[in-house]
Amino acid sequence: MASRRLIERYIIRTILPYALVALALLTGILFVQQSGRYLETIFRTTVPAMFFYSIAPALLPAVLSFTLPMALLCGTIVGLGRMGSDSELVAMRAAGVSKWQVVVPVLLVGLLTTFASWQLNLNEAPRAQQQLRSIAARAALYKLDSPVEPQTFTADIPGYVIYVREGDKSRGQWGGVFIQSHEDDGSTQLITARTGRIDSSEEKSELVLQDAVRTSIPAPTAAKQDYTVERLTQFRLLFKTGRKDLIAGMRTAAVKSDEMNFSELRRFINESSGPEQREAQIVFYKRLAFSVSPIIFAFFGAGLAMRLRRGSRGFGAFVSVAVMLVYYLLMIGGEQMARGGTLPPLLGAWLATIVTTAVGVVLLLMNRTLSFPQLRRKRGVSTEPASAKKIKIARWSAIRFPTLLDTSIVRTMFLSFLFGFMVLVILFDVFTSFELWRFVAKSGGGVRLLTQYLFYLLPLVSVELFPGSVLVASLLTYALIARRREAVAWWASGQSVYRLMLPGLVFAIAVAAGLWLIEERVMPAANVRQDDLRARIRGNPAQSTAGERRWLVSADGARIYSYDFDDQKQALLKPTIFEFDPAKRTELSRVINGETASWLQPNRLEIKDARWLDLSQPQVGKQQAQTLTLDGIEPPRTFRPTVDRPSQLDAGRLREYIHALKARGADTAILAVGLQRKYAAPFAVIIMALIGMPLAVSLGRKSTVAALSSAVVVSILFWLISSGFQQLGEHALLPAEVAVWAPIAIFMGGAFYFISRVRT
Repeated sequence: MASRRLIERYIIRTILPYALVALALLTGILFVQQSGRYLETIFRTTVPAMFFYSIAPALLPAVLSFTLPMALLCGTIVGLGRMGSDSELVAMRAAGVSKWQVVVPVLLVGLLTTFASWQLNLNEAPRAQQQLRSIAARAALYKLDSPVEPQTFTADIPGYVIYVREGDKSRGQWGGVFIQSHEDDGSTQLITARTGRIDSSEEKSELVLQDAVRTSIPAPTAAKQDYTVERLTQFRLLFKTGRKDLIAGMRTAAVKSDEMNFSELRRFINESSGPEQREAQIVFYKRLAFSVSPIIFAFFGAGLAMRLRRGSRGFGAFVSVAVMLVYYLLMIGGEQMARGGTLPPLLGAWLATIVTTAVGVVLLLMNRTLSFPQLRRKRGVSTEPASAKKIKIARWSAIRFPTLLDTSIVRTMFLSFLFGFMVLVILFDVFTSFELWRFVAKSGGGVRLLTQYLFYLLPLVSVELFPGSVLVASLLTYALIARRREAVAWWASGQSVYRLMLPGLVFAIAVAAGLWLIEERVMPAANVRQDDLRARIRGNPAQSTAGERRWLVSADGARIYSYDFDDQKQALLKPTIFEFDPAKRTELSRVINGETASWLQPNRLEIKDARWLDLSQPQVGKQQAQTLTLDGIEPPRTFRPTVDRPSQLDAGRLREYIHALKARGADTAILAVGLQRKYAAPFAVIIMALIGMPLAVSLGRKSTVAALSSAVVVSILFWLISSGFQQLGEHALLPAEVAVWAPIAIFMGGAFYFISRVRT
């Protein structure tokens, strides 16, 4: 009995480290990816930091429910695979230990993990979904309380276009207000004011303007063309922002099935009928299947690991990812068949679990060992001549580059990088597909639409994953060098550890160059496309950047332009130009309309079929001409349509966009941080390599698991510190350069410290 318990404890101690490392690594990576996605889609503008801090606990349950089963599967296959590689399983079988005695401790770990998964899937995940919806609603409510960003045009309030020259957004105080509104009868209201604010209550939102001028322009088809100009000391304007509906929605109990806990979902199934009941049943049974998936994966992983021939840890991780990929594809397929009525909801949700369990039973009962082609090179026994050969090669390393060892290191790093990157991309795609599949089913786009989205998402995912992949590749490669005593042979030949890190640094620089190329040449256009596809999948209107009505204010603030832009002819279509009185910058002096406008010179614009209202006189004057020439106009490139999200612009276009906004006095803190992040991204790859290599040399001789654990810690710390500084930069509490480059400098110092501590 004592020996049996000893064996069980040993198996558990073998599995747990790999499972915990896999859990931390997968959770950290997916959490960072999902956080970035939510922060970009929910928080379009700068909001208080509390919103960012509250989104983390809301995302974690959904990520953990996905990564817990996979981490246990990976730990089981890798741990038992290592025991098989070391012939420990063979020794146990020879000593009379049955395969079921090996499986029992694995199932015990799976059972404990299942308890945690049960709580996550049935209670915590639904509560987290409610919290995410609440965060999004509170962010929208915050924006409604002060919906206008100074120096930007806002069309979020239906029927209104609002622009303010200056203001304090935190207090909702505006200065230099311009408002255009379209009335139901086709007339247009133009309102300018010296100051303004929004008074919001639960029932209504009211715009309060001081020293206002209201100009009423009748519809072109109106029988009576009367123009009125009113000067008001105070003007109050009621408008519907949706605040009341938003607050009511926040107070309403959750009705979506994915936001109900276990008991609420059961009650809803009993009380509902039709498609709503079927959808709730699918969610209910799918949660149950997810809840028991850890023990199913533990059972399956044990059966698979005991039937595989000897393989590396990387091969075990690859098998784990492949199994998870098949499992989630079966889960999605069963869910879709259940939703379409081909399968009952119970069978559709449990299809993947049933198949996995059946295959696990077959693996445990079969007697034949599975054989897979070994892709690794045969390694010779470490003998005296081999060590001498390594020393001989190393003596030339200080003179020429690359040597045979350099080539071997770069090749190993490339394979490790490629393997880690592909595994993480597969995880991203599976997690994203699982998240969006219910929207795909509703929109009717099918697999083709989802595949297109994942394809255009790949550049963004690549940029996010390259630093972490290089860190893992550096740790794995140099940890293996330290474990095989190749580093000892290198030092014995009189060579420094710095020379040993040279090929790793060269590889990191090459990856950094590739990241910059993707970020500049591929990612901007791909991000525009993938944002539109994601909007289509989720049933939201696509965010178009071409062919829509554009608004622009001149650098001196004397004119506001409203237009469509013909990029081929470099001309304005249906332009409307609002000119302000030079003496009173908050009052309109002229409103000009035309059919087209083209540039005669870089700063001279000719408007054809021009019509304008002269508001500077006591009586409104209406005039027209075949052509009207205006001087002091910005060049055509200023009017060209662009996007205002850094991820959809390359560095050059983003720099020009920031420069144009600065010339108009706009707040560019968020864009400036985005630009500096583009510059800093390649350096993050190099720093990850500089941190990973000395850590691997120091820790690799003790434990490869310790080296991988350090990768998780470094990645999470880098993300936390970078995100914190980024928030300070976006709130203009730090210059953009400091906010982005300070974490780089901090981790660069850490890299040099680790390098200095390595035995040279």
